Amino acid sequence: MAVLSKEADRWLRQAESDLKCAEWNQQGGFFAPACFWSQQAAAKALRALLFFNGEDARETRSVVDLLDRAITYEEEFRGVAGSSTSLDIYYKTSRFPDAIPGGIPSEVLGEKDSRDAIRQAADILSLVEKKRKERMPESI
Repeated sequence: MAVLSKEADRWLRQAESDLKCAEWNQQGGFFAPACFWSQQAAAKALRALLFFNGEDARETRSVVDLLDRAITYEEEFRGVAGSSTSLDIYYKTSRFPDAIPGGIPSEVLGEKDSRDAIRQAADILSLVEKKRKERMPESI
């Protein structure tokens, strides 16, 4: 279990960094990358939660799938599940021109998209950190 706890800490630290990257892009007006990094932060934070619970969670990048699994451990994640489903859309649409018919991510995704994505990711990250503190106060 100690190995998975260390792995969870690594994933959580990277999630925190990814969220900062999203916020930095938002401030600079790079809204599509902010959406992508928000999705990444949320997915990595949820993977950390699963590692904290002894589950290896490297086979999926879907926030929706990871939230479904997180809910089996912590019912409280149901509260963020509904509002966070749009994060998965940004995994491809924020990066690839062919993911948006007739447009490109940097011209289609705007400030509201990135602001909402950052808030959703921050909510997930905050809840994961809260659950980690409840379960593993010695690792703080």
